[in-house]
Amino acid sequence: MRVHEIAKKYEKTSKEFLEILSELGIEGKKSVSGLNEDEMVKVENFFNPKEESTEEKKDKKKKKKKGTKVKEKKEKVVKEKKEKKKKGKRNEFTMNSTEELEDEVVEEDGVKMIKIRGEITLGNFAEKLGVNVSEIIKKLFLKGQMLTINSVIDMELAEELADDYDAMVEQEEIEEMAFGEKFNLEIEDKEKDLVERAPIITIMGHVDHGKTSLLDAIREANVADGEAGGITQKIGAYQIEKNGKLISFVDTPGHEAFTEMRARGAQVTDIAILVVAADDGVMPQTVEAVAHAKSANVPIIIAVNKIDKDGADSARVKNELMEHGLVPVEWGGDVEFVEISAKFGTNLEGILDTILITAEMLELKGNPKKRAKGVVMESRLDPKVGPVADLLVQEGSLKIGDIIVAGEAYGKVRALVNDKGEKILNATLSQPAEVIGFNTVPEAGDVMYVVQNEQHARRIVEEVEKNRKLNNQNKKKHISLEVLSQHMDEINLKELNLIIRADSKGSVQALKESLNKLSTSEVAVNIIQATSGAISESDIRLAEASNAIILGFNVRPTTKAMRNADKAGVEIRTSSIIYQIVEDIEKALSGMLDPEYKEVYLGRIEIKKIFKVSKIGNIAGCYVEDGKVYADSKIRILRNSVVVYDGELASLKRYQDDAKEVIVGQECGLNIKNFNDIKEGDIVEAYKIDEIQRTLKDVK
Repeated sequence: MRVHEIAKKYEKTSKEFLEILSELGIEGKKSVSGLNEDEMVKVENFFNPKEESTEEKKDKKKKKKKGTKVKEKKEKVVKEKKEKKKKGKRNEFTMNSTEELEDEVVEEDGVKMIKIRGEITLGNFAEKLGVNVSEIIKKLFLKGQMLTINSVIDMELAEELADDYDAMVEQEEIEEMAFGEKFNLEIEDKEKDLVERAPIITIMGHVDHGKTSLLDAIREANVADGEAGGITQKIGAYQIEKNGKLISFVDTPGHEAFTEMRARGAQVTDIAILVVAADDGVMPQTVEAVAHAKSANVPIIIAVNKIDKDGADSARVKNELMEHGLVPVEWGGDVEFVEISAKFGTNLEGILDTILITAEMLELKGNPKKRAKGVVMESRLDPKVGPVADLLVQEGSLKIGDIIVAGEAYGKVRALVNDKGEKILNATLSQPAEVIGFNTVPEAGDVMYVVQNEQHARRIVEEVEKNRKLNNQNKKKHISLEVLSQHMDEINLKELNLIIRADSKGSVQALKESLNKLSTSEVAVNIIQATSGAISESDIRLAEASNAIILGFNVRPTTKAMRNADKAGVEIRTSSIIYQIVEDIEKALSGMLDPEYKEVYLGRIEIKKIFKVSKIGNIAGCYVEDGKVYADSKIRILRNSVVVYDGELASLKRYQDDAKEVIVGQECGLNIKNFNDIKEGDIVEAYKIDEIQRTLKDVK
C-alpha cells in the first residue's frame, strides 16, 4: 500500500501521516511511497498500541518533552522571520531604497581599505587614497596612459594604483531589491484568510514527445491539430476540474520560458510534468528539462507517453531516467511514473490523480481577500485593443477597475478574459486571465501588483525608470571561480552548481566522476546538468537561473550563447584538458585559485569555400560573422562547436592584400599554420591571452 492510501485508512491527511512516520523513525517517504512489513508493524502499533510498561511510558514522556522544546524553538525562529518580513501596506506610496552609493575608506589590520560602490573617477579615487591626483596622472602618463581628473577608472586600474600605495580596493555589489519589497507592495497574510488554491502545472519534455497533445487531451479541446508541426504557437494557461478541484496548466513552448521567468525572479510552477515518449526514450531536451525542473526545486511527475506505439518500452524509459536521478516509486524511489497515451486518452485519470495527491502534500494556499498579485506569462500589442497581458493570479483577486503596475507598465483593468475566451469580472487564486488596460506592453516574467490609485502607480513606474540604469550597473553578479576562491566565507556558499558540456558521452562521464570527488566539508559540488554537445543558449539560461558555472571540455559556446553569457554575467570555463578543468575547480574550492592569465574572445569567421593552392595548401574564403580578428590572433577551429585544432593563422587577406585585421560583415581569405584539414562550414574563433596583474589583494 502507498502512504496516501494508508493515511486514508487511518483518516489522516498525507501530510499528517508523514509526520507520524517521521516520529516513528521512518524517514524519506512521500505520499506515493510504499511501506515494507517492518514499517507497517510500527504503524499498526502506533494506531493500535499495546499496554506500555512503566519504563516505556517514562521514555515516551521524555521524548515528548524533548519534542515540545524543539517545536517551541522552531516556532520562535518562524516568528522571528515573520517579524523581519516587510509589512508594507499598499495604501500609500513609500519606497525602501537600497543603500546609498557612497564610497568609504576603512582601516583593517593597519591596511587602508577603499570600498567602491558603482563607478569612481580618478580624482575621487586619489582623494580616498590620500594622494595628490596630479601625482597619479603623471605616474600613469609615464606608463602611456592619458587620464584626467574626471576619467572613470575600472577596478583593475584601481587595484593597481592601490597596490602602489599599500592600500586595498574592494568592489561592493549592491543587490537589487525585489520589486514588491522595494515599493512596499507585499502584504503579510493572516492564517485565517488562507484557503486552498489550485496547483500550477508546467508540462515539459523533448520536442514531438506529446506535450501539447497531452494538454489537449486533458482539457478535451482540439488545440494541437490546428498548430503547425505540433509546436505551441502561443503561451497561455488553462484550468480544468477534477474531483471538484481545479488544476491550472501552464502551456509553454519548452523549458526556456520556464527558466527565463525563474531568472527574472518569478517562480510560477508548483509541479512539473515531464513527458517522455515510450518509443524514443530520453532525448537531449528531456535531460535539459530534468535539470531545469530540479534546479527550480519543484516535484516532477513522469508521463510515459505513446505507450500505444510499436517499440514502446516503459522499462527502458525508467532505466534511462534513473541515470539522471529520477527513481520510480516501485523501484524504491520517490518519482511517480504514469503510462499514458495522449492520442487515445489512455490513463489521463492517473495523471490527474497523481497531480492532486502531490498538490495535497504541498499544502498550496493563498489569500483571495487581498489586492491581487500575479505574474505576466506573455504579453503583446493588439492593434485593436492595445497592450494585452496573459496573467496568472498568485494572490488576492483581480477585478475590473483595479489599478495595476508591472515593471515599467501600469494602467487600469478595462477587461478580463478567462482561458475559455469568456469575459469575466474578476480572476482569483491560480487563475489565468487575459488583461487589457496597461499603458504599455509589460515584459513576460514581470510581477503585477494592484495598487491604491493611478498616481501611486505612476510614481512607482517613474522610480523604476529613474533607477533602471543604476540597477543594471549594480545587478547581482553570478558566481565565478575567482569570487569563490577569494570570498568563500563572505558569500556563504554551501553548494557550487556546475553545468558540464563535453565532446562525447565518455568525456562527460569522466569529467562528472572527477568533479564529484571534489566536494569539501564547506562546499558540495552539485552537477545540475552534464551532456555532450556545444554550450547552448539553454545552458546559459539554466546557469543564470541556478547561479551555476559552465564547464566545457573540447567544446565551445555558440555565438549567441557567448553573447547571452556575457550579458547575464555567467562564467564559462573551457579547456581541452580534463585535469585542467578539475584542477581549477579544486583550487577554487580550497581557496587557492590564483588566475594569472585570462582568455579574451575576439571574433569568429565562418569558412564558406575552400581553394586548393599548390605549395601552399588549402586557402579558405570566409565571412566574418562576429567581432574582430587580427592577423596575429590565436585561433581555434570549431567543427559543429567541437575544437579540432588550436594554433595560429599563417595568413589573413582582404582580396589580394595582406590584412592586419578584419571586422564583422567583411569577407576575407585565410590560411591556417600547420593545419590543412579545413572544411566548408568550419568556424575560426580568434582569441588572445591577457596577463592579469597580481595585486596585494591576490597575495593576501
